[in-house]
Amino acid sequence: MTQSSSDTIFCVINADDLGISQEVNDRIFQLMDQGHLRSATMIMNGAAVGNAVAKIPDYPHCSFGIHLNITYGTPLTHNPSLTPILDPHGQFTEGFSRDNLTPAVQQAVFTEWSAQIDRALAMGLWVSHLDSHHHVHRIPALFSSLTRIQRQYGIHRLRGSWTIFPEEGDHYPDNHVDANHQTITTQAFTALYTFMQHFGDGRSKPLPKTWELMTHPGSPYDGDSLLLQGPWRQRLCFPVEIISFYEL
Repeated sequence: MTQSSSDTIFCVINADDLGISQEVNDRIFQLMDQGHLRSATMIMNGAAVGNAVAKIPDYPHCSFGIHLNITYGTPLTHNPSLTPILDPHGQFTEGFSRDNLTPAVQQAVFTEWSAQIDRALAMGLWVSHLDSHHHVHRIPALFSSLTRIQRQYGIHRLRGSWTIFPEEGDHYPDNHVDANHQTITTQAFTALYTFMQHFGDGRSKPLPKTWELMTHPGSPYDGDSLLLQGPWRQRLCFPVEIISFYEL
């Protein structure tokens, strides 16, 4: 990290879903051009992955990770063991039952996640960190699959657990024995909007020094772009420095 005031809070502002559509790509890169965020994660079965990867070399000061996915779109693999978490049309669905995550499905998820990372590497992407669509990497039944991915690819930076938001189940990596001991996370994580709800009154200051703030620029319900482009930092009683995952 750079030298800053002792009061400075360091924020990795990450844009989820890069590659899911051209609109999302355009908005994320616009915000990067404007200096409002320095990190994003790719959803590798998205319709606009090629467009996103072609632009990434223009942003060497930003970190680009993989948005591990088993809840949206068409799988990259054709493993019949994924069937219990697919809809009748063979598509991933957010509504799959956690009871369906049998050992065979867990292995198929590991294979699918590996294919997603392999596609990124084959396209020339340097993978900085991992998170997931709908936070599936923090489902306890998938902790071991996640740890295997980290070890296989040497990717140690990871989105941690919610700090300001209720969550069911154990937190990864803090409460799981299979967690990779080399895992690197920010000290706290929440959505940018939630962070501002708690600290945007100009009176309170968080104790953690490093935060990941999740955003969804270009999504149908995008409120993050206007927030980032506005005077949000002036509403805080502490200075903020926007960093990438590489600076943790």
